[in-house]
Amino acid sequence: MSITRWPEINCFLTNKNGNILNPYNPNAINYINLTLFNNADQKQMNRFRVAIKGYISLFIDYKPMSAPIPFKVYKSFYLYAPKGTDLSFSTCNFKCFIDDIICTKNSLTIKIKVLFDTVVRSVAQEELMVPASVRSTEKIDDSEMKMLCLNATKVFDKCLLNNEIDITYQEETVKAEVYQYNALSDGVKKTYSNADELTQYGNRGILDPHKVSYFTLFINGVVQPNKNYDIEKGLLTLRTEDVPQKDAHITINFVTFKDKYGAIIPAEIYHYNTISDGAKKEFTNEDELKFYGNKGIIDPKQVSLINLYINGVLQPKVNYTVKKGLLTLLTSDIPHKGVPISLEFITLKAINGQTLKAKNYTFNALAHEKNIYTNKDEIRMYGNKGIIDPNNASYHNLFINAVIQPSGNYFVHKGILSLRTGDHPLKGSPISLQFITVSLPATLP
Repeated sequence: MSITRWPEINCFLTNKNGNILNPYNPNAINYINLTLFNNADQKQMNRFRVAIKGYISLFIDYKPMSAPIPFKVYKSFYLYAPKGTDLSFSTCNFKCFIDDIICTKNSLTIKIKVLFDTVVRSVAQEELMVPASVRSTEKIDDSEMKMLCLNATKVFDKCLLNNEIDITYQEETVKAEVYQYNALSDGVKKTYSNADELTQYGNRGILDPHKVSYFTLFINGVVQPNKNYDIEKGLLTLRTEDVPQKDAHITINFVTFKDKYGAIIPAEIYHYNTISDGAKKEFTNEDELKFYGNKGIIDPKQVSLINLYINGVLQPKVNYTVKKGLLTLLTSDIPHKGVPISLEFITLKAINGQTLKAKNYTFNALAHEKNIYTNKDEIRMYGNKGIIDPNNASYHNLFINAVIQPSGNYFVHKGILSLRTGDHPLKGSPISLQFITVSLPATLP
C-alpha cells in the first residue's frame, strides 16, 4: 500500500524579491512614524501612530510557492518622548504559520497568521565625559586625570506593541485553451499554411500569435528555437537551411490563458540551447549556442515554468536541477555526444506585472501492448502522484516517444489514460503525461 505525502507549506518573512530575512535584523520589518510633529514639553506623554510593513512568502517543501505577500498594520501608543528624541524599534518573538488550508475543485485558500512583538523606545544621543583608562604604575594626581568624551544612547521611555496579522491567500486555477496545428513535411517546402493542416486533428489552422499566450513548435518531436521559424496568422515559415524530412511531424502547440475579465495573459518564452559533449553533466551560460540566443540559463525564481528536453524527450524533474546560470543533470548516464539539449523557460505575467508560478507534474510510464494506462503503470522513481484529475489542472500534454500527441488521440480521466489510436506505441517507448497548473493569486490581508 502506498502512502501519499502531502507537501509541507511554510511561510517566512521575506523582502519584496522573495528572499528570506531574519525578522530580528534591522529594517527586516519597516516601521514608519506617521506622527507629524512633537512639540510636547518634557512632562507630557506623547501620542504616536506608526505603520508597520513587510512581506511574507509561502514555500512548499521549502521551494517558493507564492510571490511576496505584503502586509501592513497601524498602531497607536503613548510614550514619554521629549523634544529632540527619536523612536527606536526592535522586533521580537516573530512567528509566521499556516492557520488553515481549504482546497476546493479549482481553488486553494490558505489562512496565514503573523505574530510578533515590537519594543518601541524613545532615545536621544548624548555626550558623556568619563575618565580615561591609564595603564601606569605611578600614582596619578586627580588634576592630571584625562577625560574621554563618549557618544551614548539615552533611553527615556519604552513600550511593547503586540502585533497579530491575519492574511488570506487565495489561488484559483486558470483553465487554458490549447489548440494544436498538425501537418506533415513534404520534404521540400519551408512554408506551411492552413491548407496543410491534418484536419482529422483540427481545422482552425495556424492561429494569430498575438491572440494566444504562447506557442511552441515541434518538428519530429524536437522543440524548435524561436529563431528557426516565423509564425503569423495562417502561415508558418521555417528559417532553417535544411528542410524537415518527408513525413516528419510538424506541430504548433498554442496555449491561451485568460484572466477573469477575459483578457489574454501574456507570456514570454525563451529556449536555452546547447549540445552534449558526451562527458559532462553540468552546463553553464558559456555552453549556450549563441546562434539561438544569449540570455543564458535564467533564474528559475523569475519564470513560471521550466521544461527540459534532451534529444526531444521531456525530462522528469528529478533528473535535473536548474539554478541561475547552471543546469545540472542528476542522471547516472550522460547524453550521447551531439545530442541537443533545450531548456524551455515560460514566464506568465499577471496584470500587475507579477510573475505567475505554475505547478508542473508529469506522469511517466513505458508503453506496453495495450491502450489503457493507470496509476499502477507509473514509474515511481519519477513521481508517485499518478494520473491527476485533469479538471484540477490548467491543461495537459501527452508525449509518446518524444512526440507531442494531438488531443483527439487520447482521453484522460483521474487515474486513467486511454489511447484512442488504432495501433499501440512501440513497446518500451516513453510515455509522458504532463499536467500544468497555473493559478491567479488573490491575497486578502
